[in-house]
Amino acid sequence: MKKLIASLLALCLVLSLTAACAEAKNYNTVEAGKFIYATSPDFLPFEGRDDQDNVIGIEPDIVALICEKLGLTPEAYAIEFDSALAAPGAGTTDAVVSGVTIREDRKAVLDFTIPYATITQAIAQKEGAGITMENIGEKLIGVQTGTTGAIYATDDFGEDHVSAYPTYALAFQALANGQIDCILVDDLVANDFAKKMPGLEVVPSTYEPEQFGFGFAKDKYPELLADFNEQLQALIDDGTIDAIMLKWQE
Repeated sequence: MKKLIASLLALCLVLSLTAACAEAKNYNTVEAGKFIYATSPDFLPFEGRDDQDNVIGIEPDIVALICEKLGLTPEAYAIEFDSALAAPGAGTTDAVVSGVTIREDRKAVLDFTIPYATITQAIAQKEGAGITMENIGEKLIGVQTGTTGAIYATDDFGEDHVSAYPTYALAFQALANGQIDCILVDDLVANDFAKKMPGLEVVPSTYEPEQFGFGFAKDKYPELLADFNEQLQALIDDGTIDAIMLKWQE
């Protein structure tokens, strides 16, 4: 009788393991078992680096939670923003996770998740500079290459009024050194830099709000994208996204 029970238990274990394996998904990612994402980590509170050079921030936190649910190991691939946008299409990464605004032109090369955050452009400047949307076109505007701020500034005020930098860290250093008059940058990022740079102030722009999402390699990961969206929506619905964003703005 004991042998029969042991045999039945062993059979149940095998069947359970088989069912679990059948349910497990083998996503066809760049590297098996990993979710490699391109990011430009000079964009806190969305992404930055800690003292141990780890990539941290709102988006790495969100990705870590989703990957845990999907059985994937997240791995950040640090690169300049302009190159990060191209990395999924080049097959270097599975996605770009770098404060990316969902735009129609970007949808031509990326499959976006549902949006998870809304931001607006802001003008970062030295205190007392008096720069607003009414006179910014007369100034030298710092931007990060490839960003919506760069697109807006170039389209609206011309290349002669724009100085582009590969990272926002360099743009803000140029502002501190007096090489540019202001920076057009996402509001939460401007506020984060203002906390660390005495004498910096942030004023709102009149540009329309933008929505952030994660961009996947075009037409390559429909199942992964669908599962990612499901988990992302759950984090939005239960308030986790709001909690993460508040944490990184403290």
